[in-house]
Amino acid sequence: MKKKLVFSLVFLLLLLSFYVFYTQNKYDFTLISQDKIVSLKDFKGEKLIVYFGYTNCPDVCPATLSLLTSELKKQDKNPKLLFISLDIEADKDLQKSSEWLRYFYENSVFLLAKNEDELRKISKNYGVHYEKIDMKDSALKYTVAHSNFLFLFDENSNFLGKISNLSQNNLKKELSEFLR
Repeated sequence: MKKKLVFSLVFLLLLLSFYVFYTQNKYDFTLISQDKIVSLKDFKGEKLIVYFGYTNCPDVCPATLSLLTSELKKQDKNPKLLFISLDIEADKDLQKSSEWLRYFYENSVFLLAKNEDELRKISKNYGVHYEKIDMKDSALKYTVAHSNFLFLFDENSNFLGKISNLSQNNLKKELSEFLR
């Protein structure tokens, strides 16, 4: 009788652990915005586009944001863009970084991790790779090489997919489907 009870309890614990593990949203986060600490849940009711980059990026981020903004202006809907910084030290002035981002797209929120460990965890969950690379003979001193994806979420913070082909034609097609 005791063996059945122990087995039942172990089974229930495993079942509960499985449920908790698989119902958590691996894409959720706790990050700092200009106004407050936010998570993915704070944006419920809005379609979201999440992008990882940094404000001193000389080419990839500005080009991607410009292309994205250009395509979003052609759409009927106005999703929220969440920009997660990959350079928490250089982007720590949240007001300045937020202004930089809103220059590209008004309906956006600049987000910053509290430390490098948190940033590594979030980027790993998203499958984003980044690496700080020293540039000794440059005025920039370093650059951050990083993945270039757009992550799409529905109004209930459910992950819908990512856009990795950021050609203008593909971006137009993917955004049209996403914003229907």
